[in-house]
Amino acid sequence: MKIPNLTIPDCPNFSCGPTRKPEGWEVENFNQQFLGRYHRSDDVKEYVESVISRIKKILDIPQEYELIVTPGSTTGAMEAVIWSFLGENEITTIVYDYWADLWANDLKKLKLKVDLRYSLNGIIPSLKNIPKKNDILFVWTGTSTGMSVNNCDFIKNTQEGLVISDITSAVFIYDIPWRKLDISVFSWQKALGGESQQGMVVLSPKAKKRLKKKNSIPKVLDIARHDFLINTPSLLSFADLEICLDTYQKRGSLKGNKKICEENKKIIDLWLENNVYLERFSKDNRFDAMTPSFLIPNKEINLNKIHDFFEINKIAFDIKNYKKAPEGIRIWTGPTIKKKDLIALTNWLDWSFKNINYIQL
Repeated sequence: MKIPNLTIPDCPNFSCGPTRKPEGWEVENFNQQFLGRYHRSDDVKEYVESVISRIKKILDIPQEYELIVTPGSTTGAMEAVIWSFLGENEITTIVYDYWADLWANDLKKLKLKVDLRYSLNGIIPSLKNIPKKNDILFVWTGTSTGMSVNNCDFIKNTQEGLVISDITSAVFIYDIPWRKLDISVFSWQKALGGESQQGMVVLSPKAKKRLKKKNSIPKVLDIARHDFLINTPSLLSFADLEICLDTYQKRGSLKGNKKICEENKKIIDLWLENNVYLERFSKDNRFDAMTPSFLIPNKEINLNKIHDFFEINKIAFDIKNYKKAPEGIRIWTGPTIKKKDLIALTNWLDWSFKNINYIQL
């Protein structure tokens, strides 16, 4: 069949992570000064520490909080937190996406005592009556379900246990209330459009008091023995991060980037009002994520055929659902995504739904 004369997105990269690179990003702009250098050399250490200090300043993390780098992106960071901090208290684990489910399964493997709040059907589980002595572990924004708690209002200021959050899809977008969180983990490949090589752990003074050396912890998971860096970092990723931070600030830092996300989400919301094929996986719009949008079909449609057609014609890459999630379409609406590209994508989706039987691959 003849392909319609619709505008194709300038950039077809709508992946939820790693996300689209920022506008103007070029490899030629990398700071190459420290590539191929020993990461514990004095000047290299100063460089890495300066980038970490810059992140701390941009995010307005309290001065008394410590920010450290771990291997393995957010996954490595959270695994290190689980091994290094948990086991002293019962853990209230809030699961409404598949990454939180992964963390909950890790707690079970370690035979830790868990108060499980679980729902993978588009509804946030109960956030009420969390025992104040419990540790709390939750994902702020679940990219696999397009859902988010959106704030920390459910956490009381009197919480005695540690409050731990995976904020990787929320940081640099939401105004994170750092003093309500004792441990936060994130990486750079979401709102910033950076690489996913390193993870970051933000520790409150309360968390640091809990930290004790344990002989049973593997080196790369042992935060108590953290000495500047747990292992060799990718200095190429740090060079990439510098560019991403530059463009983040040019877009208006937190206020400007949050506004872009809100406007991008609104494009999807307005489009869904007149769409008879898709609906949000999230059943309560109070818990819709600012980004991404995860949409599931409300009638039978061959989404695999559409995904293949979009990739072949470079209309959209990587909008298929997370591997464990229900069949659907997942669209990152973060601050590196352009409005006109989102509009172009929705126009192509409209055409594809109506012409699915005639599409040839």
